[in-house]
Amino acid sequence: MSGNTYRVGVIGATPIAAKPIDVPRAPFKNEIHTSHVAALSLIPQVELVAMCDLVPDLLDKFKENWGERWPGAKTYTDSKEMLAKENLDILNVVTTDNRHADVTIDGARAGVKGIYCEKPLATNMEDANRMIKACEESGTVLITGYTRRFKPIYHTVREAVRAGAIGPLSTMIATTGGDRGKLFFQGTHIIDGMCFLAESEPMQVFANLEEGFDDWDVYRGAGGRGSLPDPGASGLIMFRNGVRGFYNCSKNSFETNDIQLSGTDGQIFFGINDVSASLIKRDSVTQELITRVLVSKNYHLVGTAAGIQELIGIIEKGGTSVSTGIDGRMTLQIMQGFLNSHQAGGRLVSVPE
Repeated sequence: MSGNTYRVGVIGATPIAAKPIDVPRAPFKNEIHTSHVAALSLIPQVELVAMCDLVPDLLDKFKENWGERWPGAKTYTDSKEMLAKENLDILNVVTTDNRHADVTIDGARAGVKGIYCEKPLATNMEDANRMIKACEESGTVLITGYTRRFKPIYHTVREAVRAGAIGPLSTMIATTGGDRGKLFFQGTHIIDGMCFLAESEPMQVFANLEEGFDDWDVYRGAGGRGSLPDPGASGLIMFRNGVRGFYNCSKNSFETNDIQLSGTDGQIFFGINDVSASLIKRDSVTQELITRVLVSKNYHLVGTAAGIQELIGIIEKGGTSVSTGIDGRMTLQIMQGFLNSHQAGGRLVSVPE
């Protein structure tokens, strides 16, 4: 990395954007960074110069929590004004899900070099396509904030599959449950994980939504907060390379988030927040089942912080993110495809463009 300093602005000051650092009780001393601003505080190359939100109380809370760390950061209630005045290099978009598009496009047109946009990229295909086009036209690097792609276990599992540890990948079963078991809220993470591991574009899906969401031919939520309406769903994803992904997202089940991958020679199972995975296959001689643990490496920067660090690297040296706008678009194709399939009585449908 160079010695450049990057001017960063954040749009959205809710807890996911600006929550202070959590400090665990003794004897543990490592800080826990769960918000965008906390992640930015880990990266020496960035200077947070501006925070924007429509709610003044949230801006006051930001100043209370982060004024000492970022004393020069200005606050705004108008994102266009912030973009016009602050000459930003990087923009973090942490608004409600259904408002990502316009502020991302505004940022690209204002000349920011990179945008880190919270997941899901958008809540409809038109918005996603507009965002990607605007960033391509302006040369802005667009990263979708699927933080699991920036966790070591995902890469450990994918590398094992690539190395042939379970033979050619054929199927995946992904499960998410509990109160967070909602398609556009937590489900979007696990669907994206399936895309990451399949390493292929989705072609067709079929699905059924939970009761009470028959009007969801399009996203009808209020932006992504945990307590707001968002359906659970069960469905099948057919990828272009022949991999099939079975997805089950239910609020009325035990809280879990896990993925099972099956190939011709074995299986891998892991939870999306785990640091290890179980590899199961048969001994080539005795045919007995053997279980091996795949342990991921530890890194100082993971999640959002790793995503911002990668964004800076691409701005400086070029390259492609592990979580591009196109990747975010593929996950949205599947979720919108699920809605379309439900409206069609659960039949197999092509994913929308």
